[in-house]
Amino acid sequence: MGATAEEAGIAMGGGAAGNVSTSLQSEIGSDLGVTCRANSRRGVTDVSHRSYPTVESVRRALDILNVVNRLRIASLNSIHEELKLPKSTIVRLLETLMTENYVVRDNMCGGYRVTSRVRELSQGYDGIPRVIEVSRPLAISLTRRTKWPSGIGVVDGDKVSIRFWTGTISPWASEPVLGLKSDLQTSSMGRAYLAFCSDEERDSHIDRFRRDPDRGFGPVEERKFRALLMQARIDGYAMREPRTWPYRRTTVAMPIREESVVHGMITLSFFTTAVPEECVHEQIIEPLRSTTRKIDDALAFLSTGAAGLDHQVEDVDPEF
Repeated sequence: MGATAEEAGIAMGGGAAGNVSTSLQSEIGSDLGVTCRANSRRGVTDVSHRSYPTVESVRRALDILNVVNRLRIASLNSIHEELKLPKSTIVRLLETLMTENYVVRDNMCGGYRVTSRVRELSQGYDGIPRVIEVSRPLAISLTRRTKWPSGIGVVDGDKVSIRFWTGTISPWASEPVLGLKSDLQTSSMGRAYLAFCSDEERDSHIDRFRRDPDRGFGPVEERKFRALLMQARIDGYAMREPRTWPYRRTTVAMPIREESVVHGMITLSFFTTAVPEECVHEQIIEPLRSTTRKIDDALAFLSTGAAGLDHQVEDVDPEF
């Protein structure tokens, strides 16, 4: 699943890192720049066409909170030097932040510092959104091209949690799946994860399948399942167990990887009878594969500052 520059849409003239950045930003930006209402569910709100002007006091308060957090102990003068705001404005906003218990004045240290309450601001962020942030605009683009809904998920214990879904912009979406948790053994995302994760992770999950009496996962089932995962590694994608809900749909999943680590999975789901079997590769698998490669490249670029011809997702051995 390693991406070439051409497949990822990356121009390789001049500085590779700069061109990769420009290409990725261009593609992502083209998907994010669609104007919509501030409360629209369709796509992403374009802040350049927002409903109201920026509330300067809120922006300034956030800037001050950011400076205090970064400096650890921030004096009035140091905040003033960084933000160039009037000191009277800084004092008013600091006192507001102190009233709300986000900032405290530490007289012993001679400045302001953040309190433990600022941790509450990050409770909705667990590190996983980085994958969502990178994948989201590319998944939107995928749905715009194919019209079929795409989902992005991450492993959550022995389940897969659906963290993003483009069904709201797909004319052929049916049941909403955002927030649902799918089974690792039967879902396309779970199978894609198990096919490409480390041997230790795979064996650990399969061991739990084996010990779960409700699964009926004996030696015969395990052999068949491992063979299925082996085939998924060869193909580069996995498919959902057809005997599971939603029954009228087929879902294809591919792993989102950085080097050899699986960070998440992306799917494309379609009505089984709407796409002839001989057209699935061209209409579903290849567009999904192209999108996955771009996501892998974007993750690599964010991590290393460089990507392109030298960036290859590590090949996997089809044998476990």
